[in-house]
Amino acid sequence: MDTKDVEKIYNLANLSLEGKDVEDISNKFNIVLDFIESIFNEDTEGIELTEMITTHKAIFRKDEPHESVDRDLALKNAADKEYGYFRVDWKL
Repeated sequence: MDTKDVEKIYNLANLSLEGKDVEDISNKFNIVLDFIESIFNEDTEGIELTEMITTHKAIFRKDEPHESVDRDLALKNAADKEYGYFRVDWKL
């Protein structure tokens, strides 16, 4: 991950990089990503799974239609809105 990727992630998360060492952050991200990659390379042949999704008993509620949130109320605290919708800056 290079510094441009770090800037992109911080921008998407609305976080400021002001006063931060972007190169250092990039290096730390790469350490984590390398560790994750090493986990995927481990041989798990013959290792028994500790939990399987098929054994999990999920309880679902019945979907029931409800009145939507009022548009003005939903947009009340929006940082930016346009034409009655949330406006998102797509600069990546």
